[in-house]
Amino acid sequence: MGLVNHVEQILNLYNYYDGAITVDRAGIIRYYQNKRTDINTLTEKTISGRSIFEVYPSINSKNSTLMEVMRTGMPLNNMYQSLSNFKGEKYSALCNTYPIFEGEKIVGAIEIFQYMEDIDKYMKISLQSRKDKEPQPGRELQDIVSVSDEMDRLKEHILKAAQSRSPVIICGETGTGKELVARALHSSGPRSSGRFVSQNCAAIPENLLESILFGTVKGSFTGSENRKGLFEVASGGTLFLDEINSMDMAVQAKILRAVEEQKIIRIGGTDEIPIDVRIVTASNADPAVCVEKGQMREDLYYRLKVVQLEIPPLRRRKEDIVPIAMHYVDFYNRTMGKNIKGIKEELLTKLREYSWPGNVRELRNMIEGGFNLCDEPYLGLDSLDLYSRRALERLPENDGEKEGCGQLTLKEKVRSFEREIIIRVIAESENLSRAAEKMGITRQTLNNKIKELKISGSELDKNKVDG
Repeated sequence: MGLVNHVEQILNLYNYYDGAITVDRAGIIRYYQNKRTDINTLTEKTISGRSIFEVYPSINSKNSTLMEVMRTGMPLNNMYQSLSNFKGEKYSALCNTYPIFEGEKIVGAIEIFQYMEDIDKYMKISLQSRKDKEPQPGRELQDIVSVSDEMDRLKEHILKAAQSRSPVIICGETGTGKELVARALHSSGPRSSGRFVSQNCAAIPENLLESILFGTVKGSFTGSENRKGLFEVASGGTLFLDEINSMDMAVQAKILRAVEEQKIIRIGGTDEIPIDVRIVTASNADPAVCVEKGQMREDLYYRLKVVQLEIPPLRRRKEDIVPIAMHYVDFYNRTMGKNIKGIKEELLTKLREYSWPGNVRELRNMIEGGFNLCDEPYLGLDSLDLYSRRALERLPENDGEKEGCGQLTLKEKVRSFEREIIIRVIAESENLSRAAEKMGITRQTLNNKIKELKISGSELDKNKVDG
């Protein structure tokens, strides 16, 4: 099996990352992905097949994390690196590096990275009417695109809550922007000069999460080293834990202790280490319901919900849809080098009428997809892919009816709704296994549903179906 074939399996562990690099035993780059060319302009085309030491003159065989994991056979998690490429571009990143095995032989290594710069610096918004009345907020608060009253209230709450160190839990559907709100909390308060460290708890296997959060002591298990966990790394700043409800109960108990005592003990250690961390967490399900289902400790929930912020879904603030869509037109013009002037009125009407089950993320993806297919001055319905057009062209008042066939039976409505949900969740997920997990069913049950509902490959990402 080639190195590239291992990449997808490893990347499926991560919901949030800016890029990845894979090298063989000799340090030759065999795979490269970079989602943020505004920070680092390297592309796979320009560096594939070149030596990592040529591409990054600032590293050598002794200080390279990729070479180290190939020497030791042990992963390195949440390592901060300051890098400089051969173009002279400098940036810092939080990196997770893993050896790649074929059988018992190490054949290469992969590093997944997230830039530490302002990740959402292009998320500009218009708050002109409020600037004269409000204190100057952190940049991320200005990056929340909205004109609705509900979002204005949320921003006011963010500004107030940002001034303390009390725990905050953020609730919202998938795609509403929970991490952006967490960043706004951090940057709008006195901790803005400290680090903002983010971790999606569902993206890391349970057996690794505890060591990533609390750190390790050398000798505590085979290959372990003295390493800081995210609580220590974020000391003086903010630690954002997304999908907190996915965390194992035993780890939740340690989180509670860390929040209450502001002390942690590394895995395998005995010494208490003082920390100064503000904890911000997020859940894509009602945390009170998670407590009832046994997915979250009740004592942890009450400790974390000192302040509870809810991000309203996009369907409840439809006046924000067009400003957000126009923002992304500007964003993708700059990042994709295009000159699309706007959106046709027909498409704007459809955007306003659609219920946006995937919220801002779905809207962003739809505009990005349109940019890939549009060769006209304005985005229109014909610029979108088949699935997006079908979703937008099914108006709310006609939902549940077949054209020319009258009202659907209850069974047909349920079947139609189930079909739509499955297609949408698969579109928003990394692979079928993750989609099945989100829907609370097994991978085999999902496969059976796809066959039963006659969902064609053209309606799904073939790579996800095959995977």
